[in-house]
This record gives sequence, structure tokens and C-alpha cells, in this order.
Amino acid sequence: MAPPRPSPYGPSAERLADLTLPAGDPLFILYGPGLGDVFVGHDHRRRGAEELLWTLLRDAGFARVVFSTLSRPLYFRDPVSRDLSRPRRRRPVPAGRMRPELRGPLGGRILRAQDPGGTGAGEDPRTTAPATLTDEHGVMMLDHFMRRTDHRTAVVLGQAEESLRHGRAARRLAGALAGWAEQGDDRNLCVLLFRRHSLQEVARFVADLRSLPRLESYLYDQTQRPTGRSTARVGHPHAAELERLVHLLRVREGLRVERWHELPALVRAMAAMPVTAAGWQSRLRELTRRPPGTALSLAELRRREWIGGGREDTRDVSERLAAMVGLGPVKEHLERLRWTVAADAGLRALGHRRNAEPASPHLVFTGNPGTGKTTVARLVGEIYRDQGVLRRGHVIEVEVPDLVAGFVGQTAIRTNEAVDKALDGVLFVDEAYRLSDQEHGYGQQAIDALLSRMENDRGRFVLIAAGYPARMEEFLASNPGLRSRFPAANVIHFPDYGPAELHAILLGRLGALGLRWIPELAEELRDVTERLHTTRGADFGNGRAMRDLADEMKSRWALRVRARVGEPLTPEDVPDRCRARARCPAATAEEALAELDGLVGLAPVKELIRDLVDRLRLRRLRGGGGFPPPHMLFVGPPGTGKTTVARLTGRVLHALGLLARGHLVEVTRAELVAGYEGRTAARTQRAVRSALDGVLFVDEAYSLSRGRHGGDFGTEALDTLTREMDEHRDRLVVVAAGYPDEMDGFLARNPGLRSRFTERVTFPAYTGPELVEILRRAAARQGYGLPGPAADRALRRLERERAAHPADFGNGRAVRALLERMEARLARRLGSAAAAPGAPLAFAPEDVPDADG
Repeated sequence: MAPPRPSPYGPSAERLADLTLPAGDPLFILYGPGLGDVFVGHDHRRRGAEELLWTLLRDAGFARVVFSTLSRPLYFRDPVSRDLSRPRRRRPVPAGRMRPELRGPLGGRILRAQDPGGTGAGEDPRTTAPATLTDEHGVMMLDHFMRRTDHRTAVVLGQAEESLRHGRAARRLAGALAGWAEQGDDRNLCVLLFRRHSLQEVARFVADLRSLPRLESYLYDQTQRPTGRSTARVGHPHAAELERLVHLLRVREGLRVERWHELPALVRAMAAMPVTAAGWQSRLRELTRRPPGTALSLAELRRREWIGGGREDTRDVSERLAAMVGLGPVKEHLERLRWTVAADAGLRALGHRRNAEPASPHLVFTGNPGTGKTTVARLVGEIYRDQGVLRRGHVIEVEVPDLVAGFVGQTAIRTNEAVDKALDGVLFVDEAYRLSDQEHGYGQQAIDALLSRMENDRGRFVLIAAGYPARMEEFLASNPGLRSRFPAANVIHFPDYGPAELHAILLGRLGALGLRWIPELAEELRDVTERLHTTRGADFGNGRAMRDLADEMKSRWALRVRARVGEPLTPEDVPDRCRARARCPAATAEEALAELDGLVGLAPVKELIRDLVDRLRLRRLRGGGGFPPPHMLFVGPPGTGKTTVARLTGRVLHALGLLARGHLVEVTRAELVAGYEGRTAARTQRAVRSALDGVLFVDEAYSLSRGRHGGDFGTEALDTLTREMDEHRDRLVVVAAGYPDEMDGFLARNPGLRSRFTERVTFPAYTGPELVEILRRAAARQGYGLPGPAADRALRRLERERAAHPADFGNGRAVRALLERMEARLARRLGSAAAAPGAPLAFAPEDVPDADG
């Protein structure tokens, strides 16, 4: 069937004007809260859904439109439909008898009601069926009309739930519907009106009846169709319709508007609420009655809690976006999005881009918690609403448990219900990556349902998927359909707030709570936010953490001042944990270097760290700040202390203030490289995130560029690591370790790595005396002495082992292995005559094995 034309019967309203009648299906399911609503057309007249639906059907070419409800089994809205339903006969039908082609439970006889009263008061006898028509007879008449082909007929069941559940002819109606659903032509159409809010609710209602298997299977088929559904939802009014309602009540009932310039923002706020036009009509009428003369305004609607929001804010999206703290890249991206959408609308108005495929409106927000993703999602809804992409622009916030169920079939139902609530607005899915994490769950079913609705309801809603950056990249890689619907230009990263931004958010929250403070507190809070930012982990709450801190300070202040609410906040109201953080002194450079200096050998390493300390001291003497700590290459044979030095380097850099935590995260190829595409980048990013503000130690790093086959993903890990090193330049030290020759090849295979690893530290093999010194210190830590004869024999043993295996001699590891064997021989030598606990023991020369070959 062709889409509806502009009606000669009267102006329509947006909610029904855009309905597209089905092509090829004999049943059309209409549902939604709007079916019981009033509609304000472009002529500012109020109409019901039935009148507008009649107009739509007549415009679509249906010559006869027949209506049926539980209380009125058969009636018409126009004399044409009534006349076409009357047979032209030479001989009249006897009173009390049906026409020959119709038969009821009593044959051709009509059972009259007790009150034969004919038409009701005020009804048009030309369009009203006799009051004596029974339910059975009414269904028979409807079935007769649906099966005729002489006139295109539309049958509208206006109260489908009541008729199917409580009608006296429900069984006959079920049979008729089954027959209509099997009709092969598309001349006639049955429209069923359900007041349910979603198609899933309609399907559940029909299934619970257990008497309509054909309609139940028809609905299931509709829910599974990717396109071309014979269903439509009639929702709540849009802003344009509500603006017409305001003008209608203003002219006819004396409604006053306080500020005309805020009317567009006002009706947009009204449209964002799940309230019918009839509900708004009742509320606005209340303004004209109690108290007299109350004007319509945003402030009044908020005071009555008819719309959401806090203080009055009539600024447009750009002004509110600019007023947000921080988020520079996000603001730039949204401004570009806003004007791109506006430009597309302008081009369409000029007749361009009519046949062009519209760009995907769906977005991905990546960032840590508390970086403003939900707040910006609401602004996106307004941007799309203002530019005509969305009609309401409201935001429905859900998490994975709201979409995923624990048994087969329920997940798709939950997901579709969430989308139904978000139609004409934004569906915001927080931590969306959890959908692809459920290897043995039903998350993939939710993804499939979302992809289906994004296609079927294109232009009806915008999906915003949010979560941590690395996890969202993994989420997009889990399904090719996701990547195509979220192009790279639609991925917006929300950076962490800086110390100054956190400080501004904290003070702004305190001010919003109605508090004031002394100047000393503001300075102390600057130190607090600096320290919180410096030591933040992956789960740091950003703006949310500042709001929580402000609420905690208010509680402490309230306990301190009791009823003296005029007193300001003071440093006493800062939680102890925050004051301790702010005032914790860092260790001096000498203290930090003491442990490193205690290591045997390693002169080049100690020289490098000393150089860093001296550079930092010079900068601070000149009044400057710190500098990004360098990424390092540790090259040398095994057992020369590379891991130990990396751990100590993190501590030193932390003590110097160059790293916030200084912890060590040790990884190898196995922790970074996955076996299939997309996972390696996510694994590498996850390792980097865990090492932020510390040291990422990549042992045998050359193995990443030495794939054994063409499908190796080590290169992907290297590319990802390179990007992360640049992105987190001030918060991360990467130490790549390995043998000298292999590390040279590692740098040669990726030119970008050589420029990023600015420090190369060579770990020479330990000399014989250094190995003995390491052995003596290790033995002393366990309570053993190493006299000269035993030390000389140990030296010969270690030198002999080095000469036998020069390429893979273990250095310090060889010392640890030797100490374990010496301890075993000492125990065997002493036997039951072992010394008392705590008594000093010394190794004898015979405790050193195989020293002379």
C-alpha cells in the first residue's frame, strides 16, 4: 500500500501522520499509550485517535472503514461506509431476520435486546448500526466485509484487549482473525488497537489468552522481522504538538505564558516527559484555576515536579555545554556533531541529499567513571531533538542486567522493551562491554536485538554505548555489525579531569549545597585534589568522586556546627583520609636511592638514576617543575637484576614525584598477545591501564616482533603499546628487557620504538667476585656464614659453570641455585647434630658441590 497522502478530511498530528500502512499483510497492529490520547492537529483542533485513523485509512484508498468495540460491535464514522455496507435488494428483509447470506446461533433469526431503543441520543442514524446487533452477529458482519472484494475495506478493532478477552463472541472472533491472517491479497485490512506500551506486552497478552494461536504466531513473526513490520507504536506527544496545545488553551481557556522566549525550551521539557497530551491538558488547565492567574513557566513546572531538572536553565545546548567544567575534546566533538546535523537538515530543505544514506547517529562514549558521559548523553538528546533527528530527545538509562535475562528468550524481550521506552529519544547503555563478556550468558542475544532495532527503527532512537576505553574497543570488535553502526567518527573519548577541574567541580558542588568556606579551605582543597589526581587508579570516580567528597564534607560540617548553619566550612571538615594524603611527605632522593645503592655492581644503572635525580634537582632550584620519566631499554644476560632494578626504579621515581604510585606490573608476550583479531589490542590496553602511574616491565620484549607465522598478532601489541606510551606520557614508564642482540633487532623492526625508548641501560654480566658477594649477602639473609675457603670454592664452581654455558649462564639465578644446593649439603653433613635454632652456621668447602669438576 502507498504511504498516506495529505488528507482532504482535515489536518492530522505528527504521531499518526507518519504511520505507514503495511504492504501485503492483512493485519496491522497499533499499540502504545497514545491510542487513548487526544491529538492536537495543525489546525489547533483536538481529535481522538479513532478520527485520525479513519482519515488515514480513507486517504490510503479504503472505500469502507468499519469500527468495532466491545460496547459497539459495529459502527461507522461516515455515511459512505454505511451505505456501502447496506445490500441493495428488490425485496426487503423481514423484520427480526438476518440477510440470507448471514446465519447466527439461531439461524436467520435476530435475538433482540430487552430495550429495542434503536439509536442512542445524539447519534447519527445514517452511520450507527442497530442497537440490537449481537456480538455474534457483529463478528459475522466484520468477517463478511473482510472477505468481500468489491470495495476495499478496513476493519478497526478499537478495543482489542477487551474484545479478545471479554467479548461474548471471542471464540468466533478468534476464528475470524485466523482466517483474515491467512488471506493472500492486500485489498482489505484489519487494524487492531492495543493500549499496551510495547509490542512485547501485546505478544504476552495474546499468549496469556491461550485462545489465539494464529494471532500469537503472527505477532512472533512480526517481532522477528528485520524490516517491513506490520506494527506501529503511537507514543506520547512531541514538542510541536504540545506547543499547539498551549496556544489552544491560551486562546480558549485563558492560559498565560510568563516568558515567550522560553516557550521552545518549555515544550521540549514537556515532551521529554512520559505524559499524554490529555494529561498535559489537564495539568495546564489546573494552572488557570489554582491559584488564579498562575502563568506557565519552566520554574512553575519544576516547582510542581511536572518536569525534571533543578534550577531554571533556559540556555541552549551550546551555552550549557560551554559551562561544563573541562571536557575540551568532548565539547569540540559535540559542536561538530551539532552543526553537521544542522547542515544536513539545511541541505535536505534545499532538495539535496534526498537519496543519500543518512550517517549513523549512534555514538560510543569511552572514559573512566564520573567524566560526564551521562550528562552529555542528555545534551545529545537535545541536539538531535532540536535538529529534528529525534522527536522527544529523552534519555533512558540502562545497564546490562536491565537487558540480559537468565533464560532463553527473555533477553530479547527485555532489550526490546528498553528500546521501546527510548523511542524518539536516547537509549544510554552504561558498561556496554559487559554484553560481549558473557561467553556463556545471553549478552550476544541482547546485542543481536539491539542491532535489529537499530535497523528496523532507524531514525526513531539513538543508542549510546558507554564504558572504559579498552573494554569498549573489545566490545566493538566482538561483532562486525557493531563496528559498522559505530564508525570511528562517532566514538567520543572522555578524558579524566585534571587537578584544577576537579577543584572547580568540588567547590561548585559545595556551593550548590548552599555552603560557604574560609579561604584557607579552598587552598587546602587544591592540595587535596592535586594529590587525588596524582594517585588516582583505574577506578577513580573523577567528578563523581568530587561530589561524594563534597557530600561527606557537608556531613562533617553539620555534625560540627549543629544548628549554627551560618558558620563556614573549615579545614576541620576535610575527611582525615584526604588530609593525610595531602600532607604526606615524599621520601628524599637519598633515601630513595639507598636501596638501589645497596645492590652489587650495576654501575651504569646507578649512574642513570643519579642523572635523573640531578636533573630534577636542577629544575626545582630554577623554580621549574618535573618532567615525564623516560621509557627505558634494559639489555643484558639473564639473572643480572633487570626485574629487581625495574621495581626499584619505580620506587625512586615515585619518591622523586615523577610517578604517582611507582608500582611494577610485569608482563610477557603471553599476557599481551591473544589468538584472534581484536583481542590483542584490548589485552595490551588492559596491561597499560593496570600499570598507570607506575612501571610496565615487558620481559623478552623482542618476542613481540618475532612471530612464528603470518597470523601472529605481536605487531598489533607493539602498535597498541606505542600509542599508549604517547597517550600516557606523564603517567607511565615502559621498561623493555631482553638480550642485547635480540633487543637491537626488536628496535630495528619498529622504527617508532627507538625514538620512544630514550634511555638504554646495559646490565653487564657479574664478575666472579661480584657473584661471590651476591652469594655472601644471600647466605647472610638466611643466617649462614661464608668463610674464605668456602667462598673460594664457590667462585671456582661459578666460573666453571660460566665457562661450560657462556650463552645462557644465569648470573644471579645461578647464585640462588648454588645456595640452595649448598644448604642441602650442609643439612646432610650436620645430620641430627644440627645447631640449635638461631645459632650461627657457616658453610664448609665441602658444602660447595662440583667445584673442581
